[in-house]
Amino acid sequence: MLCIKQRTIKREVEIKGIGLHTGEYVSLKLYPANSYDGINFVRNGTVIPAFIDYATGFEFSTTLSKDGINVKTVEHLMAALYFTGIDNLFIEIDAEEVPILDGSAIQFIDRIKEAGIQILSDEKLYAVLKKEIKLKDGDKFITGKPSDGTFITYHAHYNNRIIGNRKYTYSNLKKDFENIALARTYCFLEEVEYLRKNGLAKGGSLDNAVVFEGDNVLNPEGLRFEDEPVKHKLLDLIGDLYLLGFPLIGEIYSFKGGHRLNASFVRRLVKEKAFEVKYSTEIDIFNQGQLVA
Repeated sequence: MLCIKQRTIKREVEIKGIGLHTGEYVSLKLYPANSYDGINFVRNGTVIPAFIDYATGFEFSTTLSKDGINVKTVEHLMAALYFTGIDNLFIEIDAEEVPILDGSAIQFIDRIKEAGIQILSDEKLYAVLKKEIKLKDGDKFITGKPSDGTFITYHAHYNNRIIGNRKYTYSNLKKDFENIALARTYCFLEEVEYLRKNGLAKGGSLDNAVVFEGDNVLNPEGLRFEDEPVKHKLLDLIGDLYLLGFPLIGEIYSFKGGHRLNASFVRRLVKEKAFEVKYSTEIDIFNQGQLVA
């Protein structure tokens, strides 16, 4: 039987930058943790577990809160932790928002790799979907169903020539996560005034976001891939799904979903007990050698 172990990092690492929405300079420190500690943010002495019960805000990002203390825009870092297989970590932050860096997750992944990945002695746990769940909000929806592997699809549908009607699937049967991790956040120029009036995007620039004006990309370097926007929405979805507390095994399909729908879907999975938490040695697909750990 294949026994996959839990992971943390080998040493402390610091990441600095500005918050996309607050515009505040922030220092983030990642610290190793023990088995079963889980992923936890620490701000002003308050420990906020990276778990769906603490997700409170979804306006253009995902916010975690506890005892009146907030940590905003956690989704890119959460996706980076998912992709690097980190189960246990303490994240100390000295401001309200996780730094946006270049607008993707790749720089978080690079720093995690620099810190080194520590394999712990205890076996890794997974959330294995055991029944089908569908959540709808107008024309937007997310479905989840049992599967012999992890398949997460995002389907974007925009009246825009560049983004258009596209979908992309992440599967950990193939190791293409860095392709997704490079995809940057984006917005439309006409949204910027709304965001600024509502106290958002104070730290936004062409250095950390792709900006569209109609069918044109304003960033001088253009897109990293022609389907970069849909890959970024998939990145956000993966980060939000990791608020389940465990990596997910199942098939997820999101049509036009955003952070609020993502969080509602994760809550539904928990409420309806739609998954079983299992060790790697209890999961057939690992023992058949089908799944990339």
